[in-house]
Amino acid sequence: MLTEYEIAFVAQLPGTTQDHLQIFNIEMKAKIKSHQMPEPVVFWKWITPKTLGLVTQTSVYHWSIEGDSEPVKMFERTANLVNNQIINYKCDPSEKWLVLIGIAPGAPERPQLVKGNMQLFSVDQQRSQALESHAASFAQFKVPGNENPSILISFATKSFNAGQIVSKLHVIELGAQPGKPSFSKKQADLFFPPDFQDDFPVAMQISHKYSLIYVITKLGLLFVYDLETATAVYRNRISPDPIFLTSEASSAGGFYAINRRGQVLLATVNEATIVPFVSG
Repeated sequence: MLTEYEIAFVAQLPGTTQDHLQIFNIEMKAKIKSHQMPEPVVFWKWITPKTLGLVTQTSVYHWSIEGDSEPVKMFERTANLVNNQIINYKCDPSEKWLVLIGIAPGAPERPQLVKGNMQLFSVDQQRSQALESHAASFAQFKVPGNENPSILISFATKSFNAGQIVSKLHVIELGAQPGKPSFSKKQADLFFPPDFQDDFPVAMQISHKYSLIYVITKLGLLFVYDLETATAVYRNRISPDPIFLTSEASSAGGFYAINRRGQVLLATVNEATIVPFVSG
């Protein structure tokens, strides 16, 4: 896990259930700080250039690389994430909204279609909301008539209920500003081809450059939606091998993805043809 100059390591201490955390400055070839976590870290990632997000079986912590501070507990995991494999953790640009994503075995009658669970946490309200979701991402959006940007969350879910598979994309505003124009929530279908009925979203990236939502699935499908309207723009398979990691490519307005074969992919829109393509 990298920032511009720092790299972090997590190693279990022999004979204990503790994890030893260390952050190094690559340029200076020096250790910045270290800490012993009382319980194992099951997932971790840089959520900002200066903050490491740490997830244990019970809680979520933030650890700043600045100063001598230890990891700070942000919230406890909700019941819907018990025994889940954590696959992502993100914060919004204001760091006031946090989202944790996990996956669990699917329904007995369709075990291949894994279940996605999401915990949305408000730092200001100190309150969590449990939802079904496989992938989520935050964005800022300027609603006409409101000089302050709105914080949006988009999330994708695919569920199996009463013998039916339902796949949806949602875009909603978080913490609507009193007396100001707000963003009207949007919903759209995710159309999976017949051969991909057990496929599911594993990542979502939002292009702030183009205001597009990229939904990436386990089996390499890419869905592209307009952020403001949740209108489907494009769908194609970008990898024949399973995708397991993505990251925003902000300057290109797209995202990077790594598949099981070890290929690093860069996906973005063709700026010269996007308007005629959407118009047609």
